[in-house]
Amino acid sequence: MFGARERWCAALAAIGLVLVPGAARASAPPGNPCAPAPSTAQFSATTHRTGVVDLHFFDARGATVHYFECVGTRAYPLGERSLVMADTPLTSMWAATFWRCGRLTRHFAATTILPDGRFARGTTSVRTRSCAGRFRLEIPSRLARGQRARVRIVDRWGIGGVRTQLCTTSPQAKRRCRSVVLATSTRAVTRHFRPTTRGRWRVELRVPKHRVRGSIAVGVRGLTAKAAPATVLATGDSTMQGIESFLSDELGDERTVISDVRPGFAISLANAWWPIATAQIARLRPSATVVSIGAAEGHPMRAADGAMHACCDEPWVAEYTRRLRKIMLIYGRSARARVLWLTIPAPREAKRVTTFVAVNAAIVRAAEDLANVRVLRMDILFTPNGFRDVMRYRGRDVRVREPDGIHLNVAGTLIAARAVAQALREQR
Repeated sequence: MFGARERWCAALAAIGLVLVPGAARASAPPGNPCAPAPSTAQFSATTHRTGVVDLHFFDARGATVHYFECVGTRAYPLGERSLVMADTPLTSMWAATFWRCGRLTRHFAATTILPDGRFARGTTSVRTRSCAGRFRLEIPSRLARGQRARVRIVDRWGIGGVRTQLCTTSPQAKRRCRSVVLATSTRAVTRHFRPTTRGRWRVELRVPKHRVRGSIAVGVRGLTAKAAPATVLATGDSTMQGIESFLSDELGDERTVISDVRPGFAISLANAWWPIATAQIARLRPSATVVSIGAAEGHPMRAADGAMHACCDEPWVAEYTRRLRKIMLIYGRSARARVLWLTIPAPREAKRVTTFVAVNAAIVRAAEDLANVRVLRMDILFTPNGFRDVMRYRGRDVRVREPDGIHLNVAGTLIAARAVAQALREQR
């Protein structure tokens, strides 16, 4: 599915997941899993692995989970999965499906019959990245008249499975297009054409809703290359997922958005984000970094007084502030880059509220007197008076939260991305 077979098997083995030999003969629970109905189980989708959607069903207790993609109310079976160890809380469907250029908002459902005979169903939605930055055209900048031009189409996602159209236009505006198919798992294909007249030849790759363009100077002086757009790094835990996808579309050609999302990471559990940040900065040198992290926080930390502190007393907040400030300084690149740090909207569960409040307080405190760091108050935008599923946005009521009561749904991540894009433009 995704990557080499060996890596696929290793990933399954690492968390104790295997396909049940008889799973193919198991019968799915009756009924349409995509028909409107309440969810009775927690089910989530993640897109932090480029090109694929991973699905996660909670508390199946060893039962076989059947999972589907929903297009409208029609259910398309994707597969089934079960755990050998019934006491493992999570059944993961790794690489359940691929990202698509033509359908960005994806809806999924999963069903199972629990060991006690009860029927359980979960639904989730996710928004994958558009194909705006998926493909790269590698073409020569200059050629002699009649010399063969080599055009290499590179799929940055590395998943292939897409039909594109490659067009060449002569200086006399004569266009010739041909279909180019990238087979599944194909990362690049090469095509050739021979420009026979002098002048500027245009090369265009067409995919649904997007174009990638380049030009070749044939027998004439080449044009000065445009400077590449500045890079924006979008990073953090699962609360960043979906925001980075919409952000890439919101910014368009203004900036290049690079996503590095790490679901489940908690700075309070492992004080190890600073080396991650250091590596990201060394590799990408972004002009701006957008960070959202905090959904999994609340672990005890050793504070400056040498004692372990449970969340969320003042020494805990002070230590979390210290860790965040160190990370902010790394992303700030000695004040050469901008940092946008998002607070976390209030959760539904009352027992989580104290942790989220402490995390947000630490974010605000850590950014104090750092001129190039700006805190975007997602908690105030989405939950000004505590948790809410629905908010008023641009004159209409919009449901913005996932069923888990923690994450933003597709509509919510779009609203958040628009706020981030506006803030980035204001920082120019």
